[in-house]
Amino acid sequence: MDAPLASVPQLVVFSGLPGAGKSALAEAVGTALGIPVFAKDWLESVLLRHGIDHGLDPAGQPLPLGYVGYDLLTTLAARQLQLGQSVILDSVASTETIRTAWRDLARQYAVHWRVIECICADESLHRSRLGSRQRRIPNWPELTWADVERVKSYYAAWTEDHLIIDSVHPFETNLQIVLDYLTNIT
Repeated sequence: MDAPLASVPQLVVFSGLPGAGKSALAEAVGTALGIPVFAKDWLESVLLRHGIDHGLDPAGQPLPLGYVGYDLLTTLAARQLQLGQSVILDSVASTETIRTAWRDLARQYAVHWRVIECICADESLHRSRLGSRQRRIPNWPELTWADVERVKSYYAAWTEDHLIIDSVHPFETNLQIVLDYLTNIT
């Protein structure tokens, strides 16, 4: 499934609600294209393993763990882009604040900005998949439908051009659509 990459590196974001299929797709794309995949949940699980459950702002005030996770993702992405390499970020990316930071990072390094939003249009299928998934991320809980509902309450709609992938379709079909999207840049 090796596909040629665009000559200009890419900052690729896999976004969407928990359990919509973004991590599995991001990992498959990363493997197929030889692009590193950095996932917020994995980074935050390491912090939790070491007893770090929050960060501090410049004034010493506590910041939520999610803020630290996004800061780590941004730092890792910046380093890959400094090296002239593409990078995939796997995260809900629910707010315009983080999206703007990553969009600005793509501009700063003059790379292609590519967003893949994963959805699951069938709620019962989404619930079922979420209920049975076992990601086995150390120190990280499996999420529940209540977590999806909570994230949905603040998940901002994407307002720019991006690829929407519906996980009700076969995984291999979706994978090929994403590979085509990432390798056919004009």
